[in-house]
Amino acid sequence: MYSTLRYTLESDGTTYENDGINASLLVELITNLELQEYVVLEPSELVEGSMYMQAAALGEPGQMVAEIRLQEGEHGFRHYSYTTADTTMVIQWFLDYWGKQQLPQLESWKDITLELS
Repeated sequence: MYSTLRYTLESDGTTYENDGINASLLVELITNLELQEYVVLEPSELVEGSMYMQAAALGEPGQMVAEIRLQEGEHGFRHYSYTTADTTMVIQWFLDYWGKQQLPQLESWKDITLELS
């Protein structure tokens, strides 16, 4: 299904291409996020309808936000956000997205699409 799928990972201005991405890099970047830092993982084609997944540190110590954007129609999108202090959970979401092409269960995520319009 995803035989030609490749990923690009960006973290604060540094870009990693498909062959440079591995589980330990994802773990390191997400674990060490500091205020104003981010990680964006973008597939070369939609993964279960998603365009990318990202995470960023928040102002409150230990808090981070994970976000995912799903394509909706030809030009639209839905954008979901999840704020947590559970770094391990965020790492697992990224590992599943990258390694298994699986999205997190979005039922408990907040739809912030209108905030971005």
